[in-house]
Amino acid sequence: MLRGVGLVLPPGTLVRVEGANGTGKSTLLRLLAGIDAPTEGRVTGRPRTAYVPERFPAALPFTASGYLVHMGRVHGLDTARAVRRADEWLTRFGAAGYARTPMRELSKGTSQKVAVAQALLAEPGLLVLDEAWTGLDATARAELDRAVTERVAAGATVVFVDHDPRRLAGSVDTTYRLDGRTLVPAQAAPPGPRTARRVRIEAVGPAVLPPKLPGAPEVERDADDPARVRLTVAATHSDGLLRTLLGARPPWHVTALAPAGDPAPPDPAPGESGPVGAVGTEPSPDAHVAPGRRADLGTPGRPALALTRCQAALLARSQRWLAPVLLYAAFLGVGVQAGQPLLDSLGYAAAALLPVAAWLTRICVTQEPPATRAVAAAAAGPGRVHLAALTTALGCALVLGGAATGYALLTGDPADNGRTVAVPLPPAAVAGLLAAACCALLGTAVGALCARPVLHRRGWSLAATVLGVLLALVTDGSPAGRAVTGLVSGSRDGTVRVPLLASAGAVLVAAAVAAGTARLASRRE
Repeated sequence: MLRGVGLVLPPGTLVRVEGANGTGKSTLLRLLAGIDAPTEGRVTGRPRTAYVPERFPAALPFTASGYLVHMGRVHGLDTARAVRRADEWLTRFGAAGYARTPMRELSKGTSQKVAVAQALLAEPGLLVLDEAWTGLDATARAELDRAVTERVAAGATVVFVDHDPRRLAGSVDTTYRLDGRTLVPAQAAPPGPRTARRVRIEAVGPAVLPPKLPGAPEVERDADDPARVRLTVAATHSDGLLRTLLGARPPWHVTALAPAGDPAPPDPAPGESGPVGAVGTEPSPDAHVAPGRRADLGTPGRPALALTRCQAALLARSQRWLAPVLLYAAFLGVGVQAGQPLLDSLGYAAAALLPVAAWLTRICVTQEPPATRAVAAAAAGPGRVHLAALTTALGCALVLGGAATGYALLTGDPADNGRTVAVPLPPAAVAGLLAAACCALLGTAVGALCARPVLHRRGWSLAATVLGVLLALVTDGSPAGRAVTGLVSGSRDGTVRVPLLASAGAVLVAAAVAAGTARLASRRE
């Protein structure tokens, strides 16, 4: 547990977090990334955020490129930009040859390259790296160093943890240490504005400079020799700039390196609002981020739609939907037969859908590995990730309910149990669809209440799901029970009872459960 955390992270800063194992480094990074919420205090002003965990799972039913495109959409990019950025970053990390390779076939190192690429393709304003260099080869580690300096030069805040004390040692602006679960500065900043010196680099090379030079240096061309250029940059970015020049193709020849003597722009004074995207915490026992506006995430609603799309693809490709769908088909094969009273068949099809919807919901909220769920939560928020899982499960259940209703309408006898009163088909179809929707909604609610983040233990979750399904069907006042009972009782006298009130109740219950569990997911992901 972290206490007394007071942290300000201005834009354009590189921050290192140190501490022994178990002191809470990963917890702090998850709080900064928005994956978890503090039990006291608040975090505000977080810009577009990306997170790289230490261990990234490769067992996902996507190709490397397919996963990156999904994550690009979650960050708010359109599909074309997501595809282009995915290709660019896979190429930079030397993994372009694995773009079409299923992730379950990737090595640990290549999988980690994909994890780093997903964080960088959206150009986040806050980049959080938890041992992100682990598993990367030397070339990829150097490329990640270069990418970090580029993000800082572009005005982003980068916070990282790494076991190598030499990592980015010449570029770090601030180092904090977790000591006794309290965050303390490891390098005390001098009072007043920062006056870090600047460095002038003279080099000879091609007519065009490499793109995205670290530190956004001032560029001067020699009037007598156009191939000669002078670059002035803050000293903290000089190493990254040199690596970029020397690593370019063709490489640049550095002819001189000397202090420029010009002071760097001052940092905002403590307590002042920094530029847009500033991230920080108040000096208080609460976790808090300095005022600011969330960076533009693209078209409103796009991340939510992209999350649902990703969850649906994950469900479809994992084939975990097969068991509940086949079980539901078996229920229909036994309980819905040709020639039976139509309303009885519709009631049976709707009732059997409730446990299937609960099962699908449990699958959707648990199908994603914790590391990839944390990555998505940092990009869009854990509440949105949870709601996307519920939406996917509900959508699948509604499709099954619609198909089952159609099957019952085609095979059932439109008459009462005594075959004396005809049952009108249009009202019966509406009643059957609404009853199926009621059961799908209540099943989704039961599944949400009986899985994470409410219940994490598998045994308790299964037992609670079975009990919840039974109660949802037999309890007086249950919207699903009322809808099914209305169909069964209508079959006795040939009266179609459209469950409008039950449908409204099911919508309210499902919405309340979804909102409550999403809020809980934001606090105990």
